[in-house]
This record gives sequence, structure tokens and C-alpha cells, in this order.
Amino acid sequence: MNDNAGGHIIDDSIPIPDGQVVRKKLHFFWIADCSDSMRGKKIATLNQAIREAVPEVQKAVASYPQVEIVMRAIKFSDAASWHVGPDPVPLEQFVWPELETSGLTATAKALRMLETELSIERMPRRGLPPVCILVSDGFCTDPREEYDSAIADLARIPWGVKAVRLAIAIGDESDYNEPELLKFVNQDQIGLLKAHSPEELVSYIKWASVSASVASSRGRSRGTGAVDETSNVTIDSPPPLITSNTELF
Repeated sequence: MNDNAGGHIIDDSIPIPDGQVVRKKLHFFWIADCSDSMRGKKIATLNQAIREAVPEVQKAVASYPQVEIVMRAIKFSDAASWHVGPDPVPLEQFVWPELETSGLTATAKALRMLETELSIERMPRRGLPPVCILVSDGFCTDPREEYDSAIADLARIPWGVKAVRLAIAIGDESDYNEPELLKFVNQDQIGLLKAHSPEELVSYIKWASVSASVASSRGRSRGTGAVDETSNVTIDSPPPLITSNTELF
């Protein structure tokens, strides 16, 4: 940071007037499975849950005026593509378009897209830890070595390490590969969030997006009072869900 007459320079290029709050960007990524197995109740609930979660995140981070959340979404089926993006959208302008289903489950391709966006070249120099939430109901149909390679590379890049990475599995345990999805998660105390019913999916989507955004906004890291390039933000485990479970996926 350099000083300049009449203000300060942030990231060596952006003049900030004296007395103005310096806002740090928090990049938030949804990585959403829209394969054929998600059709019907699953995709309808996912669409509803994310639409309900966005204003909850806005409300939760309102007390952090120094934080600017920008949100994007990657969808994947036979391939991976932008659902919202590639440009980051300010949270207050973010709108979730209807996801439709088709094809297979190219999770590895989605993680490669995420990895590209988390590269040093594409992220702000002094941003907050990104939030990345993966939602899926099935086994990755990309070759296993491609998935494992994508996970390993994501865990090697600095912003991949700093990110809050959570995964929500939808449906019965026999429908998805739990060890596979767990490889994406870097919050060991939380593990894989398992949504057996629409009620649980809505609850987990809201809890994960709000808790991860607030924790990242605080810049809290393991073992120290500040986030560095080798530490993860930590968030508390979700409270026990009190659900009726009368309607399962």
C-alpha cells in the first residue's frame, strides 16, 4: 500500500478518499449439479433454496460494511459452464436463473473451471477467503484420475487453500460417492452435509452460505487471528436439524 496526496492507494492502483471504508471482495461460487438424476424435486428444491439463501446472506453480512460479496455460479452435467458469470455479480444484484437438468455428472470439469477462477491472476490481491459450495446428488462421471487431479490442483493453489469449501450431497447415501465429495471439503469438523429431504436441502443451503460468508468476512483462520496464504477459515458445525423427514428425495 502506498500513500498519495488526498487519499490512499489500495492494491497499488485504486485511490480511496480519506475516511471512506475500504471494501474487500469476497468471491462466492456455487457449483451446482444439474445432471439428469437431479430432475424433478431435487432441482426444484435447489433453485428455491438458493433464491431464499441470497437475501439471508445479505442480511447476515450487513454488519460488515468493509466486505463486498460478489457471486457466481458454475453448473455441470455433460460439461461445465457458467450459470451466472463469468463476471462476478454484486450480491445485491445477484439473481438465480432456473436450472434445468440433462446429461451426466462432469464434476471434475466444474472443479477445473473453479480452479481457473481462483488463480492468482484472476483474484484480488487483498481479497477475503473465497466461499465455494458444491451441491451434487451423484457419482462423478469424469474419469477418476481427472477428478483426483482437479482436487489435488485446487488444494495446491493459494486461493484454493484459503477458500471455505463445503459440499452438500442430495438424496440417499447410495446415490452419491461420499468419499469423492469429501475430497472437496476442507472443513474437517463439518464433513459432508447430507440432505435426505427437500427440507434438509433448504436448511443446509441457507446455513452453509450464511455461515461461510460471515466467517470469511471476519477473516478468521485456524490457529491465528488473521488469514494468511496457508490457512483456512474455520466455521462451527451446523446445529442439529429438526426436520420431519416425511418427504424424502
